[in-house]
Amino acid sequence: MNRDNAHDPRAIANKILDIRSETGEPLTIMQLIKLVYIADGWALALLGKPLSSEAPQAWQYGPVYPSVYRAFSGMGARPVEGRAYVRGTTIPISGDLSAEEASLIDMVVRGYGKLSAYQLSRLTHQSGTPWSKAYEEGLYTEIDADEMLAHFESLKEKRLVKQG
Repeated sequence: MNRDNAHDPRAIANKILDIRSETGEPLTIMQLIKLVYIADGWALALLGKPLSSEAPQAWQYGPVYPSVYRAFSGMGARPVEGRAYVRGTTIPISGDLSAEEASLIDMVVRGYGKLSAYQLSRLTHQSGTPWSKAYEEGLYTEIDADEMLAHFESLKEKRLVKQG
């Protein structure tokens, strides 16, 4: 699957942080990275296209977008403060998100944002997930967008059955 016309994952992270700042609820870097991943996966299943221009990688503690990790890595387990900025400036990285993309990110933050970093980690670390399949191939292996699409399509089907 082509990620060429998608967004910088740091812009997605900044959007997530903006949404959370409206509610006054902080996020750790681990939560933030997981929410970017979940938003990217749901975009594949619901919008038919990736949200992030960067493929996530299978790191020890789950799927990671290296650029998001680098932008916020100094935070440790503390709440993320600030935003990811254009190098050498105080200009936050932003993306030209469509209304449906912004709505999807909002849905993900409101639906998954209440989960702790460890709860989010358990969701992404389950056997058979795109992360687990990539991790079996080796640390830092890119997580395939088609695997993400199939996984989130499966989640969508399960939710439709439960609601139906």
